[in-house]
Amino acid sequence: MRILLASASIVSVMALSACSPEQLVSAAADAAACTAMESTVTATLEAYQSGLVDSGLISQVDALIGEQVRGVLSSGLSQDLADLVAIVDSNESVETATAKVEELTASIQDKCAAVGIEFSN
Repeated sequence: MRILLASASIVSVMALSACSPEQLVSAAADAAACTAMESTVTATLEAYQSGLVDSGLISQVDALIGEQVRGVLSSGLSQDLADLVAIVDSNESVETATAKVEELTASIQDKCAAVGIEFSN
Protein backbone atom coordinates (compact mmCIF):
# COMPACT_ATOMS: atom_id res chain seq x y z
CA MET A 1 0.00 0.00 0.00
CA ARG A 2 2.85 2.39 0.85
CA ILE A 3 4.36 1.70 -2.55
CA LEU A 4 1.13 2.57 -4.33
CA LEU A 5 0.68 5.78 -2.35
CA ALA A 6 4.28 6.81 -2.89
CA SER A 7 4.10 6.01 -6.58
CA ALA A 8 0.85 7.90 -7.00
CA SER A 9 2.19 10.98 -5.25
CA ILE A 10 5.38 10.90 -7.28
CA VAL A 11 3.53 10.50 -10.55
CA SER A 12 1.21 13.40 -9.77
CA VAL A 13 4.04 15.69 -8.68
CA MET A 14 6.21 14.77 -11.63
CA ALA A 15 3.35 15.13 -14.08
CA LEU A 16 2.66 18.63 -12.85
CA SER A 17 6.32 19.54 -13.13
CA ALA A 18 6.53 18.36 -16.77
CA CYS A 19 9.17 15.68 -16.24
CA SER A 20 10.07 13.20 -18.93
CA PRO A 21 8.63 9.66 -18.89
CA GLU A 22 12.09 8.34 -17.98
CA GLN A 23 12.20 10.60 -14.93
CA LEU A 24 8.74 9.43 -13.90
CA VAL A 25 9.76 5.78 -14.18
CA SER A 26 12.99 6.44 -12.29
CA ALA A 27 11.22 8.28 -9.46
CA ALA A 28 8.58 5.56 -9.14
CA ALA A 29 11.25 2.84 -9.16
CA ASP A 30 13.23 4.73 -6.50
CA ALA A 31 10.14 5.02 -4.29
CA ALA A 32 9.32 1.32 -4.66
CA ALA A 33 12.94 0.27 -4.01
CA CYS A 34 13.24 2.58 -0.99
CA THR A 35 10.06 1.18 0.52
CA ALA A 36 11.19 -2.39 -0.02
CA MET A 37 14.73 -1.98 1.29
CA GLU A 38 14.20 0.37 4.25
CA SER A 39 14.49 -2.26 6.97
CA THR A 40 17.47 -4.01 5.36
CA VAL A 41 19.48 -0.81 4.88
CA THR A 42 18.69 0.29 8.43
CA ALA A 43 19.65 -3.15 9.81
CA THR A 44 22.93 -3.08 7.88
CA LEU A 45 23.84 0.30 9.36
CA GLU A 46 22.95 -0.87 12.88
CA ALA A 47 24.99 -4.05 12.41
CA TYR A 48 28.07 -2.06 11.39
CA GLN A 49 27.62 0.43 14.22
CA SER A 50 27.42 -2.39 16.75
CA GLY A 51 30.28 -4.34 15.17
CA LEU A 52 28.07 -7.33 14.31
CA VAL A 53 28.46 -7.44 10.56
CA ASP A 54 26.49 -9.98 8.61
CA SER A 55 27.04 -9.88 4.87
CA GLY A 56 23.77 -11.78 4.53
CA LEU A 57 21.93 -8.55 5.27
CA ILE A 58 23.25 -6.75 2.25
CA SER A 59 22.82 -9.79 0.03
CA GLN A 60 19.09 -9.32 0.72
CA VAL A 61 19.32 -5.83 -0.77
CA ASP A 62 21.31 -7.12 -3.72
CA ALA A 63 18.75 -9.87 -4.34
CA LEU A 64 15.87 -7.45 -3.90
CA ILE A 65 17.36 -4.84 -6.18
CA GLY A 66 18.69 -6.89 -9.08
CA GLU A 67 20.31 -5.64 -12.27
CA GLN A 68 16.98 -5.20 -14.07
CA VAL A 69 15.63 -2.99 -11.30
CA ARG A 70 18.89 -1.03 -11.05
CA GLY A 71 18.44 -0.13 -14.70
CA VAL A 72 15.37 1.97 -13.92
CA LEU A 73 16.53 3.47 -10.62
CA SER A 74 17.99 6.94 -10.59
CA SER A 75 21.71 6.77 -11.23
CA GLY A 76 22.52 8.15 -7.77
CA LEU A 77 20.47 5.58 -5.86
CA SER A 78 21.69 2.77 -8.08
CA GLN A 79 25.33 3.76 -7.49
CA ASP A 80 24.85 4.10 -3.73
CA LEU A 81 23.37 0.58 -3.57
CA ALA A 82 26.21 -0.85 -5.66
CA ASP A 83 28.76 0.89 -3.42
CA LEU A 84 27.04 -0.42 -0.28
CA VAL A 85 27.14 -3.98 -1.60
CA ALA A 86 30.83 -3.55 -2.54
CA ILE A 87 31.78 -2.27 0.93
CA VAL A 88 30.01 -5.10 2.72
CA ASP A 89 31.58 -7.65 0.39
CA SER A 90 35.05 -6.14 0.80
CA ASN A 91 37.72 -7.29 3.21
CA GLU A 92 37.93 -3.93 4.95
CA SER A 93 37.88 -3.90 8.72
CA VAL A 94 34.59 -3.11 10.37
CA GLU A 95 36.07 0.10 11.79
CA THR A 96 37.16 1.31 8.36
CA ALA A 97 33.97 0.29 6.62
CA THR A 98 31.60 1.71 9.27
CA ALA A 99 32.18 5.32 8.24
CA LYS A 100 31.61 4.45 4.59
CA VAL A 101 28.45 2.49 5.42
CA GLU A 102 27.14 5.42 7.48
CA GLU A 103 27.86 7.85 4.64
CA LEU A 104 26.18 5.67 2.01
CA THR A 105 23.20 4.95 4.25
CA ALA A 106 22.70 8.69 4.81
CA SER A 107 22.94 9.28 1.05
CA ILE A 108 20.40 6.51 0.36
CA GLN A 109 18.06 7.96 2.99
CA ASP A 110 18.36 11.41 1.40
CA LYS A 111 17.58 10.05 -2.06
CA CYS A 112 14.63 8.11 -0.67
CA ALA A 113 13.33 11.21 1.14
CA ALA A 114 13.49 13.07 -2.18
CA VAL A 115 10.92 10.64 -3.59
CA GLY A 116 8.71 10.75 -0.51
CA ILE A 117 10.00 7.74 1.45
CA GLU A 118 11.31 8.55 4.93
CA PHE A 119 13.28 5.89 6.78
CA SER A 120 12.27 5.45 10.41
CA ASN A 121 15.38 5.18 12.55
